[in-house]
Amino acid sequence: MIHLVLTAKPIDEAGGRLAVVTFFEDLRPLKGQAGLLDWRLNGKLSELILKGKMEGKFLEALMMPSRGRIGSQEILLFGLGPVKELTEKNLSDIFGNIIQKIEKLKVCEFVICFSDLAHDFMSWRSLLRSFVTTLALQYGEKEFKVICAEDLRYVNETRRRNMDFGTQVTLHYDDDEAEISKVSETSAHVA
Repeated sequence: MIHLVLTAKPIDEAGGRLAVVTFFEDLRPLKGQAGLLDWRLNGKLSELILKGKMEGKFLEALMMPSRGRIGSQEILLFGLGPVKELTEKNLSDIFGNIIQKIEKLKVCEFVICFSDLAHDFMSWRSLLRSFVTTLALQYGEKEFKVICAEDLRYVNETRRRNMDFGTQVTLHYDDDEAEISKVSETSAHVA
């Protein structure tokens, strides 16, 4: 069973034993959740890149401790390759590879973000469904807690639509009601 938790908290505050952070090979400085973690780790990710220990090449991965700087104990950095080469096929390979690494690490609770890869709500929903489906197909009988640190608009839209992610997935929300109510009508409208 997969326990999917949607939260509008940033990835550095969302918790989970492991933070899975994706980034592109050719996008510098680091953007999105990777940029946030780099800042929280005092530039450690940028330092690894500058020293050539991590480049963001397709399927490249590196584990590192968080040293208490974020809510997760460890960080799995995962390369996506060049921005323009990201395809649906590549995403399928990426998701499968991330899931294999998580399984090898014997991690049952992790935080991940798909908002950085999505152009809009529909593409975000498709990415999340693809990831959860891949996880369920590979390890359906195992218990996983997947915390998705996502754009507040996507969390709100998922709640509004009362979305379902499959029979092997229970959906939960980890949000602050006051925070949810701050979203204006214009920013809450998602395609």
